[in-house]
Amino acid sequence: MNDIAIEGGLVWAAPGTHHVNGLVVIQNGIITYVGPADDAAVPAGTRRIDATGCTVLPGLIDAHVHLTTNSDHDNVVSSGAFRGQVTKPAKLLHGLRNAHRALAAGFTTLRVMGHRDVGEIELRDFVERGLTIGPRLLVSPWWITMTNGHGDLFYPPYTPRRRWDTADGVDECRKLVRLQAREGADFIKVMASGGMSPGEQPHWPNYTVAELTAIVDEAHDLDLRVAAHALSIDGIRRSLAAGVDSIEHGSYLDEPTAKEMAERGTYLVPTMAFNDWCQREGTRRGLTPEGVEDLRDAHDRTLEAFAIARQAGVRIAMGTDSSGTLCPFGAHARELELYVEHGMTPEEALTTATATAAELLQREHQIGKLAAGFAGDVVVVTGDVLSDIRLLGDQSNIAHVLTAGVDRSDYLAAAASVLS
Repeated sequence: MNDIAIEGGLVWAAPGTHHVNGLVVIQNGIITYVGPADDAAVPAGTRRIDATGCTVLPGLIDAHVHLTTNSDHDNVVSSGAFRGQVTKPAKLLHGLRNAHRALAAGFTTLRVMGHRDVGEIELRDFVERGLTIGPRLLVSPWWITMTNGHGDLFYPPYTPRRRWDTADGVDECRKLVRLQAREGADFIKVMASGGMSPGEQPHWPNYTVAELTAIVDEAHDLDLRVAAHALSIDGIRRSLAAGVDSIEHGSYLDEPTAKEMAERGTYLVPTMAFNDWCQREGTRRGLTPEGVEDLRDAHDRTLEAFAIARQAGVRIAMGTDSSGTLCPFGAHARELELYVEHGMTPEEALTTATATAAELLQREHQIGKLAAGFAGDVVVVTGDVLSDIRLLGDQSNIAHVLTAGVDRSDYLAAAASVLS
């Protein structure tokens, strides 16, 4: 493995810590120095990357993606058709293509809301072992949902269900957590409210507090965190009572509940980009005009919830809900743009996709900062991102992407024609 020194740029190492004319040295995949370029010597034989005029960032983290979804933007199909008609091997290949798109955009870690039996755990392990190139993946094998809950209603009533596609009652909920842990889960995802699929309403709560508590207790006993899909206020409140670690979406969050989230230290993953894409591009990406209109209230309420959460001091971790053509992989930085458009500074937005997201993933001592002893996951972006967050959204500005100290830029450039 070649050692690398990135020198001459604005190094944003962590919230509140940056170095003008900075230097980052990576040896054997691990960062060994971060600081002013004048305060350290670059070891002989080290490859040098000139970052003059650039911002040097920790590798970015998207804490909510659906990886094995449609990557073919020239062949737009509904989510239901994709789930029902595309083979599992093909879904995994779509997932690998999506992973490469995320990496090319500077996102070196993805928290994957998994789909059952399509190989996302195996893909994670291949990346970790260096057998393929991609971002780090933290995977929930598949969602935990109740009969007639969000996720179960993705499929028509006549579609055969497999054992453990759903779990009902405390005992089944506990067992399904154990089964997922045995499969290698990095975290558990549970559906705690309805969603926007046909035949359901977002205000419907899913699961009782007792069932959610069983899921959380079992997961925490196994050192696994729990992410709760929760749009409705009842779903959010039940999730908090059960002790979940993060609320995904949180569209109908209110002020008292946000205060409780802040007191408990529960994270919010807003996924504002999904609704934004649906409002701007939905009819071109497979939604009917009626479908776009149905999502408008959730879009507006998500923006309100974001403001309420910030005011209450809730910890916000960046997540897009990237999923096929509706919220495409590679466009993750739109989430950060939305955060800035709605009140955050660029540095606050970057923190959601680095240090805070790493804490949510329980990887805060490995990724999310540029510091000695951390993994060499680094992004070099042309221009001053602290002045203009929109620079991240233009992939022509992504000059270098490193994972574990290896510069993937040549590989990604060679693959650009098939990723576009």
